[in-house]
Amino acid sequence: MIRQKTININNQIISYLSRSQSRSRRLRLTIDSGGQLSVSRPRWLNEKIAEKFIRQKADWIITKLKHINSQPPDILQQGSRQDYLDNKEKARDLVLARLKYFNQFYHFPYQRVSIRNQRSRWGSCSKQGNLNFSYHLIHLPDRLQDYIIVHELCHLKEMNHSVHFWKLVSQRIPDYNQLRKQLRNKLY
Repeated sequence: MIRQKTININNQIISYLSRSQSRSRRLRLTIDSGGQLSVSRPRWLNEKIAEKFIRQKADWIITKLKHINSQPPDILQQGSRQDYLDNKEKARDLVLARLKYFNQFYHFPYQRVSIRNQRSRWGSCSKQGNLNFSYHLIHLPDRLQDYIIVHELCHLKEMNHSVHFWKLVSQRIPDYNQLRKQLRNKLY
């Protein structure tokens, strides 16, 4: 069972999701990239104990929330369903064109290419050779778009982040390390 609750920590009202789970064995606090605090607890544990746990972790919670709020907005977390529908085909055209361009060099066979409204990753590659990309790619500079597309393309050959994988990426994107940092630090 999930309940929306609030708690006063250091004169600051903080909303959180309280989850009671039958398989849970301990208390657990999480804060997602959007700043949503959640506490998960075993069903047998009283909700008052969960609140006490949150209060004990108040310094960590406040620090984490300040950090999240000080970060530049994350493109992946933005956009409505309508924005996705309006830009999905534009993103597909971009991805297919860049895949065709880069695969002239790599020659990696792939199956399906999907454009999704992913909120936690820019792209992914399945063992079946399917490539998935977030439509948010279209909001990035060209160089970051190319890095993400090449990154997923190279996963067709190496399904890991080994030294060999990064050598494949660097053949077309030699400055991949700087681009990774830009994405990680949301400096687009």
